[in-house]
Amino acid sequence: MDLTEITIRKNGKWYFGEAEMFRRNILNILAQHIEKAEDGSYGIRLGSDFNPLTVEDVPFLASGYSKEDGRIKLTFHDLQEMYLEGEVRLILKGDVPYISFRWEADTRLSRGVYWKLSQYFRFQGDDVYIATPALQEQ
Repeated sequence: MDLTEITIRKNGKWYFGEAEMFRRNILNILAQHIEKAEDGSYGIRLGSDFNPLTVEDVPFLASGYSKEDGRIKLTFHDLQEMYLEGEVRLILKGDVPYISFRWEADTRLSRGVYWKLSQYFRFQGDDVYIATPALQEQ
């Protein structure tokens, strides 16, 4: 399999050539092995092989939201999970919201996740932060 044919589109969906990759358990394995090269490009490292990956926007899309034990959990299109801890900086590029998972602004928020998180926004000057429920109780 030539991984150079894999593309992550702006909507977070993965494609091999023109075919959508829909088996999320496989996407999860590949996503866990994404690395960012010094030139800003992305690739999948499997063993000693580094296979270039085409990323139209960012490698991760937060498409699911839940609260567990007072903590916010985001679920990504590729089934990775991220718990929001403390204050998380929201980065807006135009009107598109991003947060940082592994690298600065590497995760796009779906519209639904963005609106659910908006109840936790804290504004500090020109910056917007997501203040987790535990912080808001203090």
